Amino acid sequence: MFDESVLKRIQIMEQSGIRIVGERVIYIDPIRIVGAPHDADLILFTHPHLDHFSPKDAKKLMKESTVIAAPKRMAAQCRLLLGRKPVPLLPGETHLLCGIPIETVAAYNRRKPFHRKAMKWLGYILTFGHTRVYIAGDTDITEESKAVSCDIALLPIGGGGFTMNAEQAAALASAIAPHTVIPIHYGKLLGGANAAERFRTALDSRIAADIRPTAFSTVMVSLYLRIAVLLPLCAVLGFLIGKML
Repeated sequence: MFDESVLKRIQIMEQSGIRIVGERVIYIDPIRIVGAPHDADLILFTHPHLDHFSPKDAKKLMKESTVIAAPKRMAAQCRLLLGRKPVPLLPGETHLLCGIPIETVAAYNRRKPFHRKAMKWLGYILTFGHTRVYIAGDTDITEESKAVSCDIALLPIGGGGFTMNAEQAAALASAIAPHTVIPIHYGKLLGGANAAERFRTALDSRIAADIRPTAFSTVMVSLYLRIAVLLPLCAVLGFLIGKML
């Protein structure tokens, strides 16, 4: 059952960073956090890629009682980088975390290498009262995603070999028929500036598109620049180590 007050409590930070405020403060894949509010009751991670798992940002949100939950394969990373043992999750499970009913949904690419099904990365369905909110994670259209029942869906639309593009996300929305869709995971290197409008144009007119300007991201630009700098440095370091051996 769609509850507009739940929609208003959903904030998009950037890329796929999500904050949901109510009786509890919930973050999903927090990134580029301003300040250090230390206000998270629950932090959910969908998978460990750098644009979704940012330990320095998560630490700005964590407090003594913060619950961390993540795919089972991320457990060691969370313990090492966050100093906190997470609740380990697998696809197809149901949990009650911080009083919030949470279902896990497999998130993966069907013919692309970046998010393999075998890794068991996740999307989440959170239930607030009678309103179900689906955060898809980095995924293509899959049998699992098409089986989701929700009132509000947050779907990636950037394409680029990582997720659905705008048109594919619109097709998934038509299949699951939520009341409202918030497009996420798009930006300068993921779909471009017009991705959200392409999504709105392709979307079934019976479904509302809630486009949030804060979702437009430059995160991938920063990551690629870092990689461009680090790879030559690693090559030089490897060469020097080889000379010393």
